[in-house]
Order: sequence, then C-alpha cells, then structure tokens
Amino acid sequence: MEFDDKRFLVVGGAGFVGSHVVHLLAREPVREIVVFDKTLRRENIASAVASGKVKTCEGDVAQADAVARVMQGIDGLFHLAALPINACVKMPRSCFDINVVGTFNVLEAAQKAGVKKLVFSSASAVYGDTNELMDENHPLNTRTLYGSAKVVGEYFLRAFREMYGLDYVVLRYMNVYGPGQQGGVVMSALNRIQQNLPPVIYGDGSQSFDFVHVRDVAQANLLAMQKNIAGEVFNVGSGTEVSVRDIVALLLELSGSSLQPHFEPTAQVLMQRRVGSSEKARRLLGFAPKIDLRAGLVEVINASDRGISG
Repeated sequence: MEFDDKRFLVVGGAGFVGSHVVHLLAREPVREIVVFDKTLRRENIASAVASGKVKTCEGDVAQADAVARVMQGIDGLFHLAALPINACVKMPRSCFDINVVGTFNVLEAAQKAGVKKLVFSSASAVYGDTNELMDENHPLNTRTLYGSAKVVGEYFLRAFREMYGLDYVVLRYMNVYGPGQQGGVVMSALNRIQQNLPPVIYGDGSQSFDFVHVRDVAQANLLAMQKNIAGEVFNVGSGTEVSVRDIVALLLELSGSSLQPHFEPTAQVLMQRRVGSSEKARRLLGFAPKIDLRAGLVEVINASDRGISG
C-alpha cells in the first residue's frame, strides 16, 4: 500500500515502538495518522503531532466499541498495543484481556471497517527457547503467557484473512531497545548504573538475544505496510547475538562506570536464548538494520541523561 493521501491508525501509537512508527509515518505523504492508546504519552509523539498530520484518541483495545469507532475511514492499520512479557506474568488476566481479546477487537473492527491492510507486532517469544537460529518456519514452542497470546493473534489473523480477506503482515521482533524504552534488559541495567547502583543480572548472564534498535523496527513496519505482500510472517532483528552479561559490561564501559554487576543466580529467567534469522525480511521487504549495537546504546545513554522519553 502506498502512503500517499491515506489514513493510518497506529494502535498503541504512544508507546515505545508505536511512537517511533508514528514519527517515521509522519515523514511520509500520508493524509492523517490516528494514534489510539490507553495512555497517551504525548511527549513520545510531540514532534510528530507538530507535523499537523496526527490525531490522538485515548482508548482501550479491550473495549470493542471504542476500537470500532476509531477504525472508521482507516486505510492501513499498525497494531502494536500489548501488555509486556513481565507484566503478563504478574497480571495473567490483563494479558488475556489486552493481548488476546484486545487483538480480536482490533481485527474484527478492521474487517468490518474495510481496512485494506494490517501490520501486526508479534514477538520472537512465540518460538520459546532454542539453541537453533530461528527462521520463520521454526516450530512455535512458547512457554510464556505473552508468547502464547502473540501466537493466538497470529492465528486470528490467518482466520480473518481466510474468512474475510483481511490482508496482513506479521512482524516477529527480536529484543528491541532504544530511546523511550521503559523496561527491558538495557533500561533496567542502565537505570541502576545512572543511580550509581550495581546493575543486576539474573541467572549467570549467559542468556543471549538479538538486540535490534527501535528505529530499525519502526522502519520494518513501514516496509511491511508499503510492500505488495500479504499473509506473510517476518523476523525482525539485527542479526547480532549478544549475552546479557556482555550487554551490561558494554553499558558500564560506555557510561564510564567502575561498578561491578550483581548476580542473582537463583532468579527465574524467562528466556535463555532468542536469536532469529531476518533473511526473509531482507529479501522480501528490503529490510536492512542500520544502527549497530554500540552506537545504539550510546544514543540510549545520551537520551536518558537528557531525560528524553521518546
């Protein structure tokens, strides 16, 4: 779908990844971008709002009527609203209401409103733990509520396309980091370093991930919408595997800190390894991550020092 004179809805558009999608989309020749979010963190989207193309609407994906109202007249939809993985552990009912019921509400409203295409933010959590390099054909072997809810969303999309012709693309993110993030490995460690406290590493720190910068992820969203491709699933990562121990060491180095990490070897570790191939996205979407890890972490540290949230 081309962007010219189209109306786009970004569900979860004031959040971490969603706000970066909104910023990139505002640079395109779109007619309007509607940001729908339960908590409108306006500081995250301030510069995009200044473009004059952005309309904001506060609402909850768990409320079907609110989702249906905001969906009218929308050409393309980015669905990014989700309860994060750790919150899903603490609040399993909210995980169901937001990540499962909420996703169904978004798909149902999109189908009824005649939305032409939907880009769905899934996650590498759908694969579970594996020592293999995961491509999109790898078995879905999640053991978390968050990952399970993402699997349900992906299968809802398959059914909606088969039954109603709703075109979609699924993006399975690896470990996303960047300015504006509130949780996750990078920010948890950095927040403690900036308070002159030892960063905490759960387990032995050998758990490894593919860390991909949020702007690269946002660019993948725009490519998925723009390309004449539907009914496909893509991994989105940087192609670089890094352990938690090495990430913490790099954050300490870049921050100029002499602190030593504190290990909690008996703490529960939800994921041991999550590394996937993004070759399919490179080949079919033209996706090419541009921000290397060191430069990306420097940007996060500088933004955090300045108190920038997005």
